[in-house]
Amino acid sequence: MALTLIPRTYEALTRPLLFALPPETAQRAADTALKAWPLWRSLNAVMGQAPPELASNLASISLKNPVGLAAGYDKNCETLPGLSSLGFGYVTCGTVTRHPRPGNPAPRLLRDPARRALLNSLGFPGNGLDAAVERISRDRPKIADTPIVVSVSGTEIDDIAACHRALEPLADAIEVNISSPNTANLRAFHEPDALAELLDALNEDRGKPLFVKLPPFPERESDPARHELAMTLADVCVSRRVEALTVSNTQPVQDSRLAVGSGGLSGAPIFGQTLRMVAETRHRIGDSAQINACGGISSGWEAWQALAAGADTVQLFTALVYRGPGVARDIAAGLARYQRAQSNAALNS
Repeated sequence: MALTLIPRTYEALTRPLLFALPPETAQRAADTALKAWPLWRSLNAVMGQAPPELASNLASISLKNPVGLAAGYDKNCETLPGLSSLGFGYVTCGTVTRHPRPGNPAPRLLRDPARRALLNSLGFPGNGLDAAVERISRDRPKIADTPIVVSVSGTEIDDIAACHRALEPLADAIEVNISSPNTANLRAFHEPDALAELLDALNEDRGKPLFVKLPPFPERESDPARHELAMTLADVCVSRRVEALTVSNTQPVQDSRLAVGSGGLSGAPIFGQTLRMVAETRHRIGDSAQINACGGISSGWEAWQALAAGADTVQLFTALVYRGPGVARDIAAGLARYQRAQSNAALNS
């Protein structure tokens, strides 16, 4: 009962208040609430642990469940203690860049409630590497048993490598984002040779798991060249011993309501594409790396489908905005039900 009460209360009472505010103002309000981490820690104790059958492993990192928070929600690594108390198997913060960035001009974040979607052209706004190191160092003792992944990016290898060196000691893993559709010049790393050079530089001095967040890609039939390029990027990651691929990012779209005229679509409309991309990536790489499915997942049934398609974990972002702080636990509980149903069916067959 308690697992469903929190999402229902959020959707009936809290979300209408937040959605009455401009999106970035609502995000700041949510961040203020999440900073009251003792409250969330107390609720965490009341809600109990994840179903034990969901315990899993991501790049030798023990997870209580395979439901992770995607990069982009906690851009400045300010609310990790609160987020780590919401029932996620792991939390990804950032994306962190070496230097502070203002991001793109506003308007740069739009809601689409009818489709349970978001449209953003944020462009990596953030306070930079030094602020991230300070905040994670301060808050790490407050984070109990939830692994922390830090997303990093940039347009130069030296900048990404600097982020990696500084943040790896504070994180359980680092995720390199080469796929934001809203950041100028980031697509340089969509060239296989450039990505190989970047990963070689990171491999010179790394001791923890490395993930790469790949760009979305079309069906082979509609654009064979772009499809094969994406598969080649996956091959490069595997050849450089990347432990997990995050598949993938927001879908690029054009929209005149955004100041820059284009952005990335997230949420329910892209779920089908996520399933396809996960399945195709798994077929390409086999068991050479793990896969984090990211895009449009907001229920236990959708998480189950993503795992069945070949993912090892799922990552949420837009679902947290639309379904609130109980969403990770609700999805984990649903996932456990589907796993039990499959086990029972196998026993009775």
